[in-house]
Amino acid sequence: MSAATSLPSSTPPTAPAGPRPLLITCDAELAEDVLRLAAAAGCDLDRAPDPLSVGDRWRTAPLVLLDGPAAEAGVANGLPRRPRVLVLARAPGGDLYRAAFHIGAEQEVILPAHEGHLIELLAEAVDRSAPRSGRVLAVIGGSGGAGASVLATGVAVTAARRGQRSLLLDCDPLGGGLDLAVGAESTDGVRWSGLSVSGGRVAAGALHDALPQRRVGSGSLAVLACDRDGPSSGLTPQAVGAVVDAGRRAGQTVVCDLPRHLSEAALAGLRKADLTLVVVAAEVRACAAAARLVAEIRDRTAGRLRLVVRGPASSGLRVSDVGRAVGVEVLTAVRPQTGLSTALDRGGFCATRAGLRRTVERAASEVLRALGRTGTAPEHALVGAA
Repeated sequence: MSAATSLPSSTPPTAPAGPRPLLITCDAELAEDVLRLAAAAGCDLDRAPDPLSVGDRWRTAPLVLLDGPAAEAGVANGLPRRPRVLVLARAPGGDLYRAAFHIGAEQEVILPAHEGHLIELLAEAVDRSAPRSGRVLAVIGGSGGAGASVLATGVAVTAARRGQRSLLLDCDPLGGGLDLAVGAESTDGVRWSGLSVSGGRVAAGALHDALPQRRVGSGSLAVLACDRDGPSSGLTPQAVGAVVDAGRRAGQTVVCDLPRHLSEAALAGLRKADLTLVVVAAEVRACAAAARLVAEIRDRTAGRLRLVVRGPASSGLRVSDVGRAVGVEVLTAVRPQTGLSTALDRGGFCATRAGLRRTVERAASEVLRALGRTGTAPEHALVGAA
């Protein structure tokens, strides 16, 4: 990721407690450069001036970085070979390869030419030891006006009210911007046009700090919205994948609001989801449209696919009828709430009165329970009465 254009490089590291990558050098300038890159990767480093002072960290560190003199000293003092060792240098060539070979180095990293690659390697070291506790939800409308964006926003807000950190991703460049839906349109922070991902990886802490945020209950909600005054140039498949992965690494509830006409960027979010919801009105034409959408995305969903039905219908179409017509199990149903749209226009979901939010939040609670069960045995269909 190009931190210079979008995210601060001074974000506190997000690595969990435990063994940290180890930097061995007495070169103060080199150490300063590596520490800067580690901060961009959300990685906290241990540092030692020479191989004699590392102790057991040589064995336990998930990644070891050392310069040429340190590698030569390590060989001279009999440090055993180990995996995941990188040798740092300012220029290629010389006799460095001999010490690198004997110390077990897998790569030679030339700085500053290979800075982006080193950031990726440091971020991978964080990922390897971090619990992947976050969950990813994708929400898509089965037909126009189904209410998918309202449900996506409701799930993200409800997760935050429960003390979680939630991340709401707006993947629809023609949707008007989900920052409006949470009342964060005037809040400073990065939108998609301000995000540049070049290395395929985003430091989770830096990302969260850079986005517009709202405190909701005892939790927090960050939103990455599309732009209203120009193209959302940063909304690329690579960026969506990197942002979703960052939220997952940070243990966040990540909610992706996807457009019905799926772009490659939206498909990247769909493939990452643990659970995908298609929101469909209890109407015959809506069911026909949703069935066609499901046929297109069923094989592209990495996780489970479920319906959320908006009803009841004046025609008497039941929730179970909708599930059969579309060919997907129904997770829950949500009743239309009179006045909700007007309230959202006046301040966003976070500012809407609890009574108006209640129907959506009840459905959001069902969704969060199902999302929490992803990765376990498949659940039975939960059909809400409408």
